[in-house]
Amino acid sequence: MSQPDPSISNFRFFLNYAARHRWTYALGVCLLLITNLFAVNIPQYMGEAIDMLRASDAMNIDDLHTKMYLIAGFAVLMIVTRTGSRMMFFNPGRAVERDVKNDAFRKLTLLQRDFYNEHSNGKLISIVNNDVNGIRALAGVVTLQIFNILFALSLTPYKMWQLSPSLMLYCVIPVFTTFMISRKAVGNMRRMMKLRMQELQELSGKSVELLSGIDVIRNSHIRDWAEGRFETENQKLLDRSIELTKIRTIYMPLLGYTDRLIKVVVLIVGGMQVINAELSLGDLVAFLAYATLLAMPFFSMAMIWSAFHNGMISIASLRNILDRETSVIDQQIMANEQRDELFSRQLEVRNLTYSYPGQTQPALKNISFSIEPGQTIGILGQVGSGKSTLVNCLNNYLDVPLESVFIDGQDITQMARSDLRSAVRTVTQDPFLFSDSVENNVLFGSQGEGDLNHTLKRAAMDKEVAKFPEAQDTMVGEKGILLSGGQKQRLSLARALYTPSKLLVLDNVLSAVDNDTERFLLKELFGQKGHKAAIIVSHRASVLERVDHILVLDEGEIIARGTHAELMQSSPLYAEIWRLQQDEAHAVSANEEVSQ
Repeated sequence: MSQPDPSISNFRFFLNYAARHRWTYALGVCLLLITNLFAVNIPQYMGEAIDMLRASDAMNIDDLHTKMYLIAGFAVLMIVTRTGSRMMFFNPGRAVERDVKNDAFRKLTLLQRDFYNEHSNGKLISIVNNDVNGIRALAGVVTLQIFNILFALSLTPYKMWQLSPSLMLYCVIPVFTTFMISRKAVGNMRRMMKLRMQELQELSGKSVELLSGIDVIRNSHIRDWAEGRFETENQKLLDRSIELTKIRTIYMPLLGYTDRLIKVVVLIVGGMQVINAELSLGDLVAFLAYATLLAMPFFSMAMIWSAFHNGMISIASLRNILDRETSVIDQQIMANEQRDELFSRQLEVRNLTYSYPGQTQPALKNISFSIEPGQTIGILGQVGSGKSTLVNCLNNYLDVPLESVFIDGQDITQMARSDLRSAVRTVTQDPFLFSDSVENNVLFGSQGEGDLNHTLKRAAMDKEVAKFPEAQDTMVGEKGILLSGGQKQRLSLARALYTPSKLLVLDNVLSAVDNDTERFLLKELFGQKGHKAAIIVSHRASVLERVDHILVLDEGEIIARGTHAELMQSSPLYAEIWRLQQDEAHAVSANEEVSQ
């Protein structure tokens, strides 16, 4: 994806998308022109037919039949060309909507943590799903009506001028007057629409936030508070919608009366001209038909003007996503041969110090270690010691400083994140599951073919999945809500194990499983490696007994390192954590025996 150009106008930004369908639009414009040509000729033939009927003595019946056939033929052809023109505009409108949504989603997958810290998920959902509707209307009905209005206001006045220049000028007066009145209303509507769009985004964001924490709301008995927060945002949106409705109700009907005012003018002034023999009765009937054709574009103009600006507002909203720059480095993807060679020597961390934006106290301080293929390293630390921060630096989820983390001697900040993560696979302590089947959640993102049953067995999920209502086809619900915490962790682990990785990073993924399951999983991880190396992060010392090397973190620093036996002798913190956890495990076992 090329880098965006924030300097271009919203209109030019829109044209870049519309231009992809230029030939479809061109055909639609031609069909619109033909439709309008048919439309302006029908009144002319109607007037001539009426004049022929008045002059019954000199009437040529064949000419009258010809006029009638032309009127009927033009009417039928108008149906065909008008339908075709709408297809040529509405279909590209949907295609532009699809293109914008695809580009927005693609950009969202490339943007990093700082962007998501600034924009809530609910707001982004509202932008992609709701604001894009204004762009679809702009690319479809608005574009169609713009050309339709141009043709109508070119051809219709010309025909009216041919019949009676003075009567045409009289007709312009009510059209111009109502248009100027409605212009101010349209300006207010445009301002209200922008505010309503922002308030809809806020409501969407609040909805996602409250629904994500629905369990907390229920368990903490704060439903009234949650309903109040939602009601506040919802009421703001309602008030704004009512203001918009008032404007439409008061001002928009004025445009609807334009047609009637023109007809009154035509009947009064045109009737006098018929009496004075300045205009025939057929010409007067034709003029009434032309008056309707003239009023409709002006009526549409106000609504289209409003929809046009609504589309521009939608584009401005979507450009908050589309114009966000992504890293140039992330677009410089390695060749497959280079990617296959990643982590052939080692991953090295050199004096890594990291501080979160806005924080003065570093979360990590002078961290240094390395891991080579075939090795297993454990990272132990209490809550808040910096374990997860270190993991997020290793996979470049956080923007690490230059020359801090290297893979095969190459600075990870100078390589595409997709290349790095093809070699370094991370399983977090808060696994995310899609609202899909067990099978699809395990296979998500997999490369190549594997044995699903064997993978579920390795993750200690095979027996439980077999008991599910539909086994591997069972839906797990949004974020795996139908599963327990341990089941979610093991299913996420199965996803990582399904496709062998070069360096597997497990961030406290065994925290929600019982002791027996933990022992089984450790046996699988250490006994049947499908990966070249592993980093196991935990606050439980028992998990790390069998690793090659252990790093002990405290307040963002490595305070000790070595094997389990070495740390039991050299690190008081490690030894204390080990003894406390062993005592706790013995107490749990004793309670289980008593209960049995």
